Amino acid sequence: MKKVFITVICLVMSSFMVLGALGSGSINTVSAKEPSEAFTTKKVLMVIAPKDFEDCEVIEPMAILKANGAQVTLASITTDTAIGLNGFKIKPDIKISDAKVDDYDAIVIPGGTGVIGTLWDNEELRTLIQQFNNQNKIVAAMCAAPPALAKAGILKGKTVTMFPWEDGIKELTSRGAIYVNEVTVTDGNIVTAKNPDASTSFGIAICDALKIRKFTKNVLMVVAPKDFEDIELYAPKTLLELNGANVTVASTSSKALGLNGSTYTTDIMIANAKSKDYDAIVIVGGTGVIGTLWEDQDLRSLVKDANKQKKIIAAICAAPPVLARAGILKDKKATMFPWSDGIKELTSNGVKYEDKEVVVSGNIVTGKNPDASVAFGLKLCEALKILGK
Repeated sequence: MKKVFITVICLVMSSFMVLGALGSGSINTVSAKEPSEAFTTKKVLMVIAPKDFEDCEVIEPMAILKANGAQVTLASITTDTAIGLNGFKIKPDIKISDAKVDDYDAIVIPGGTGVIGTLWDNEELRTLIQQFNNQNKIVAAMCAAPPALAKAGILKGKTVTMFPWEDGIKELTSRGAIYVNEVTVTDGNIVTAKNPDASTSFGIAICDALKIRKFTKNVLMVVAPKDFEDIELYAPKTLLELNGANVTVASTSSKALGLNGSTYTTDIMIANAKSKDYDAIVIVGGTGVIGTLWEDQDLRSLVKDANKQKKIIAAICAAPPVLARAGILKDKKATMFPWSDGIKELTSNGVKYEDKEVVVSGNIVTGKNPDASVAFGLKLCEALKILGK
C-alpha cells in the first residue's frame, strides 16, 4: 500500500480523535461510538510485529472493530513503540507473553514482512493461537501472517488465503490448509485475508464473525478508473466507516488508480449499481473524473434516480459538474475546485457557485478540493445522521 494511503488514514484518525476529545473530553478511542447496551462488548487481541508490520492492516481493521463497538488491545513482543513498513508508529498495550486467552473473544494478526521473522515461530503466540482455537474463538490473520496459524497446527482442512507468495503458500499447504486466491475467506472460526487491499473487508469479516457488525447506512462511493484524487476517496471513506456506514466503491473498471499512486480494487461496476440499495451516492474528484465520469450515462441515471428518492448526493473537487450535467443542481448552491471551466459547467446549469470548503444545499453536499476531504467526510456523516452515533 502506498504511503499516501497511510498518511491519509493517519490524518483522518487524528482528526477524528481531536473531534472526539472536543465532544467528550476523552480520546481513548478513535471512534465516537459506544457499544450498544443490547450486546456485550467484544474484546479483541491484535498482535503485531515490533517492526515492519503492514500499516493499513493494523489501522483499518482496528478502526472498523472499534466503530462496531469492540475493545481492541494491541500486543507485540515488547511494549516499545512498533514501526510499520510505511512509517506508522504505535505503542502496544501489552506483551504477547502477558496476554490471556480468557480475556478475549478473538485474536487478530495483521501481516507485513516483519511478521515472518518475529511471529511465525514465536512460541508464546503459537500457544495463544492454539488456545483460542481450542475454545472455538475467532482466529484471524492476513497477508504474511496466516502461516503463523498453520505452524500452530490449526489450519488442517481449512480453506484460507494469504499474500500470493509461493514460500508462504507452501507453509500453508504443507500443513494441510486449502489455499484459495481470494480477497477474504472465513472458514468456521478462522478468518484470513490476502493483502493490504483487503484490510477493510478483513475488518468487516471479523466483525461478522464476532456478530457485532452494526452498519446502519449504505454508501456508494464512485471513482474514476484512473487519476482519482486519493485523499478524496480514503478520508471520507474512513470517516464514514468509523461512524458505522457500509461503503461500496464503484467505477467503470475492476481496479482504479489514484493520482498519488494508490490502487483500489472496486466492489461493483457503476452500471450494476442501483440507487435503492444506498442511502448516499458520493462522487470522488481528481482529473480522471473529467474525461470519464462527467459524461458517464450510467452514473448520470444513478444520480437522477437517487435524487428522486431524496437520497444524499455528494461530489468533491472536479466531480460536482457530474451532478450539474445530470440536471439536479438547478437553483442549488454548490462548490468545487476553483477552475474556471469547471465552474462554468455549474453556473451554465443553473447552479449558484460558492467558494467555500463544503456546501450543503438540501440533499446535496459538495466539497471544494483535496484539502476539504476530512470536512467533506464529516459533513456526509452529519447529513446521514450517523456522526458520533
